[in-house]
Parts: sequence; C-alpha cells; structure tokens
Amino acid sequence: MKLSFIIPTYNDEKTIRDVIAEADKIGRDTFSHYEILVINDGSFDKTGEILATIKNQHVHVVTHKKNRGYGATIKELYEKARYDWIFSLPGDYQIHPKELLKLLPYKDRADMIVGWRVKRNDPPMRLFQSWAYNTLLKYIYGLSLHDVNSVRLVSKKLLKSVRLESRSAFVDAELCVKARKRGFKILEVPIDHRPSISRGSGAALTTTLPTILDMLRFRL
Repeated sequence: MKLSFIIPTYNDEKTIRDVIAEADKIGRDTFSHYEILVINDGSFDKTGEILATIKNQHVHVVTHKKNRGYGATIKELYEKARYDWIFSLPGDYQIHPKELLKLLPYKDRADMIVGWRVKRNDPPMRLFQSWAYNTLLKYIYGLSLHDVNSVRLVSKKLLKSVRLESRSAFVDAELCVKARKRGFKILEVPIDHRPSISRGSGAALTTTLPTILDMLRFRL
C-alpha cells in the first residue's frame, strides 16, 4: 500500500519534529511507498527553522510566508498528495501518527475513515464548541458524525471527485457532505487524543467565526 501523510502546521515548534519522526517510523514499518507532505502556514515561531533542519527524502515541506488558514492549506495538501490513500495529521501532536493503524483495517469497507476523539483532552469551552458545531452539521446537512474536524484516512479517488470551496475549517464538513452525496462510504472509528502542548491556532474567533459563516453560507 502507498500512502501520503499530510500535515498542516502553524506555530508547532514544540511538536512538529516529533510528529514527523513518528509519521516517518509508521511509514517505514507499514507501507511499500510513502511521503510526508508538510505545509508551514505562516508560522511566526521556530517551526520553519525546525523544518529546515529535517533532511529526509520522504519529507517535503512547503512554506506559506503569510498565514492562509486551515481550509486553503489542507486543500493544497490534498492536491499535492501523490498516493492513492491520504492520512491527514495535525502538527500539534494531539493525535499520535500511530492512530492511523486503527483506521487502516477499514480501508476496504469505506472511502473515508474519520478518527473519532471519544475522550478529547481539550478545555471545556472547546469541547462545547465542537459539540455544538457537530450538532448543527447534523441538523443542517444531515451529517451524522461525532467529530468532523478530526484526522481522516481518505482515498485519492474520492478527493478527485469533490470540488472543495471553503477556505475555513468548514472544509472538513464540506468534504464529508459532498462525498456522501456522491455515494462514497464514510466510517468513523474511535481514536485516542492527547493534551495540547503546542501554541497552534487554537479555537480563536478568527478560526471559529469564518467556519460558522461558511456553514451557514454554503448550500451543499
């Protein structure tokens, strides 16, 4: 099996080296061919400096001089990924790369397998925001997923059939809704979740407001 790891990163100086190292280990141990694609989305900490020191033929880094946001970044990663299966992974290490191994057994039963963070290690406000967002997605779009903004193992075939428009974090829900409408199978599998030690982008208003606006604006 051939797999592309895709990692959007923003101010993850404390974690990005470990995330890439662990993904590389999983890649070596599990796949015949693999690549690790990283986009540094305008980080202003030492994330860029750390990425510049990583010398690995499987790791390919793109740097945005200015922050473009999660939606634009993940779409670019989807487009750059070469292999038939793609695993998205955050740069903040809250989800260990080895969680991929829990999703892999389902690849013959679905076109997209989403990791469900059953016991999330996040502050109460962020937990509430996530619950409210996923509940609204269910009522507005009929999307019955518990954790739409989590990691996912997705086929390149599915991605090629869906045109993504959102530039906000709503892009994850947009992908799921459009994939389901085109008849693709989506499964949700429980995974572990770690406490945050990275600065990252958090759940600031600059992230949540565009997501909510896109959720209400798009007619999928």
